[in-house]
Amino acid sequence: MRILRPFFRRRRYDDLSVSIREHLEEKIDELMDEGLSREEAELAARRAFGNVALLEERSREAWQWPTAESLIADVRFTLRQLAGAPGFTLACLLTLALGIGGNVAVFSLLDAVLFHPLPYRDAGQIMFITETLPAMSLDEVGVSVQEARDYMARSRSFEAMGTYNSEGLNLTGSGQPMRINAATVSPSIFPLLGVSPVLGRTFTKEEDKPGHDAVAVLSWRLWQNEYRGDRAILGRTIQLDERPVQVIGIMPPSFRFPFDGKPFSEMADLWLPDVPSPKLLEPHNRIMEFGVGLVGRLRPGVSVEQARTEIAHLCAAFETEHSDIYSGTLRLETSLYPFAAYSMQKARPLALLLMAAVACVLLIACANVASLLLARAGHRTREMAIRAAIGAGRIRLLRQCLVESLVLSTGGAIAGVALAEVLILALRHWGPAAVPRLHDVSLHGPVLLFALGITVVAAVLFGLVPAWKLSHTAPQSALKDTTQIGGTRSSQRLLHAIAVSEIALAITLLIAGGLLIRSFERLISAPFGFDPQSTTVVRTVFDAARYPDPAKRVQAEFEVLDRLSHLPGVTRVAIASHLPLGDSREIGIHIEHAPPDEYHWAENSMVSPGYFRAMGIPILRGRDFTAQDNNPSTPVVIVSQAFARQLYPERDAIGQRFEWSGPALFTIIGIAADVHIAALDTDPPAMTYMALNQVGGHGVAGSVAFILRSTGDSTPDFAAIQQAVWSLDRELPLYNVTTLSTLIEASLAQRRFTLQVLTAFAVSATVLAVIGLFGVLSYLVEQRSREFGVRMALGADRRRILTLIASRGLFLGASGAIVGLMLAFVATGLLRGSLYHVSRFDPLTYLAVPLLLMIVSLAAVLIPARRAAAVDPMQALRSE
Repeated sequence: MRILRPFFRRRRYDDLSVSIREHLEEKIDELMDEGLSREEAELAARRAFGNVALLEERSREAWQWPTAESLIADVRFTLRQLAGAPGFTLACLLTLALGIGGNVAVFSLLDAVLFHPLPYRDAGQIMFITETLPAMSLDEVGVSVQEARDYMARSRSFEAMGTYNSEGLNLTGSGQPMRINAATVSPSIFPLLGVSPVLGRTFTKEEDKPGHDAVAVLSWRLWQNEYRGDRAILGRTIQLDERPVQVIGIMPPSFRFPFDGKPFSEMADLWLPDVPSPKLLEPHNRIMEFGVGLVGRLRPGVSVEQARTEIAHLCAAFETEHSDIYSGTLRLETSLYPFAAYSMQKARPLALLLMAAVACVLLIACANVASLLLARAGHRTREMAIRAAIGAGRIRLLRQCLVESLVLSTGGAIAGVALAEVLILALRHWGPAAVPRLHDVSLHGPVLLFALGITVVAAVLFGLVPAWKLSHTAPQSALKDTTQIGGTRSSQRLLHAIAVSEIALAITLLIAGGLLIRSFERLISAPFGFDPQSTTVVRTVFDAARYPDPAKRVQAEFEVLDRLSHLPGVTRVAIASHLPLGDSREIGIHIEHAPPDEYHWAENSMVSPGYFRAMGIPILRGRDFTAQDNNPSTPVVIVSQAFARQLYPERDAIGQRFEWSGPALFTIIGIAADVHIAALDTDPPAMTYMALNQVGGHGVAGSVAFILRSTGDSTPDFAAIQQAVWSLDRELPLYNVTTLSTLIEASLAQRRFTLQVLTAFAVSATVLAVIGLFGVLSYLVEQRSREFGVRMALGADRRRILTLIASRGLFLGASGAIVGLMLAFVATGLLRGSLYHVSRFDPLTYLAVPLLLMIVSLAAVLIPARRAAAVDPMQALRSE
């Protein structure tokens, strides 16, 4: 192929020379046969043959590709030039590696989180349908069982729809009992997603009916970890909550529906048919429980807006048909999202924020390299003038300079990809588990194409201006023996603009990092509502199949609590169905004497006496639960300050009553301090605490957490806890053993990660900007050294020269700070969702950051300023 000829031309050239010599020898032999001597024959043959060197050259040109030849020559020349300036080359490569490596790493995250489609067939056609209750300020509550069935029966915009839910189950009978995460799904889910099992089958339509639902599909992870990948598991029976279930299929490793984005410990281990309880299908219980996930695949030709409009009309029809249920605060609104976008929406602000940060770092890196090239261009003016004088055109000079930029950028990209691989490994290891598909982040084809793209962009960004300047060198002026003192004003203005731009971008990143630091300080200094010190939490489940009698179940829970209280070092123990920052549960309540259609939602936990002392939650008014609060006919409740403030703003909450799950009224006996429930960066919600020995038979009270407060910093031994629990029942699984301090750390993980990464980028940008400012001033000092010599020879003292350079540096720093402040006013809009009780226009941050950068810039200015003041006037003048 012609494109490969430049790389294999040596053999052709050698063959050509041999062939010409053979022709000459044949002619010489012929002439010698005619009687000429050897010398006469050679001269005559050469005269007849012509100029041998010229013929070889013209023949070689026919085999050459001039453009490739020229580019290869430029690359070779560039490599020799860079090898001759190792300090300059190393500075450029390290700077570009930092900018390109950070961008490639973050783009890998974006590709996995935002751009890469979910592992489902035509994932963009899958929609998520949910509802909101505006009057109660409840967003995305899912749908109820009966609503889901009506949506599936009436919708015409979807070719298939399905439901899902999540629950925890006990896996027993195969060794040590385990608590596993399960998802109940309708049989239509797997065909809707377009995912098939690697072994066996999924559910049939008949298997979503009571009595036919004793089948399960295992996740790849559970199959490998618990059953060692044994294919004979198909058809085998396993025990889930004391119920025999037959394994019918194994899903592929990438299938993680619907828990994508959660930690591995919370992902579904198996799937079961979704069979709602008969109680939820009774007409008067139409909206008894929300929380059902509903997804659908759009029909071909149906747009998202058409589907959204239809779903809204169906919801309005439900409210008209059941006006006795949908009234007051129970009015609904629907929302429809593309499922991929919905599952990734929590990670989107973080990803976009990081992308903006690394883009700034790349721009600063490119500006730094551009200033280095501009400084180097001052020493290459004479070289370019000679090239132009002997015939090189501007296009040829421009190409030579751009090739140098591209070679530098390619080297920086290679180092940057290596750095990106290290950053990705760190991201996968230390990144917050709440980021979706974090473990899928890797370097692959699209990411490497992105690296190639930003390599070219970087080459153009930092190489174009110096290349343009060098290609327009005037040979006549450049070849003169003397040059202008101080350099040209245009080059100085260009370097000044680069320095100001770098400082402005660094200011923007530093302000963003400063706002996050201020926000984080506010967050960790805010009261948690409980005391996390020396408190261990261990969970277990007294499932209804094993403990069908609610009274005996509660009795067993208190027996375990009593045994745990005797462990060494344990000072207080308690039970709770739900814990702050661990999980949450909302209930609907109706205030006594309120209109019949006025309902409110509140967080709820069922707790034992002593819970508030074990958690360190103060009861501000009223009393705690006691062992005597066990009469189901006179239920009592303790509420939070937020509950009392929101529902009883003008009267005392103590003694007030409300209805929940039945005709009995709960009487408020105490008000406890507010506690953060879902996360530390959300305000404490209205909270209700009910006595476990009164309502322990309701809902999910079989799943409980035992809270153990210890003396000092000691924590109970897990083996001792396990022995205390198993001494009552060997089949009780222990899981999620943790501490309250660990729950706090987990709640802060994503915010801390964002803060650390953005701060790292901001510091990197600041260091690069200060180095850039130092480089610009150093170059200006070098260019103006003779000017300073003349000034001092005419009477200027060293202090005046020092002040002149220092004022120039501070002026650049101040200009960059002003531009950076204006950029920050706009850019910090990305932080709205990440700030906690801190304004994005926080005055302290906007004052402290520029002041800090001005101090650092002053340190960078002093070195070149002192060098300028140390110029020897006689030596500077002698160079003229």
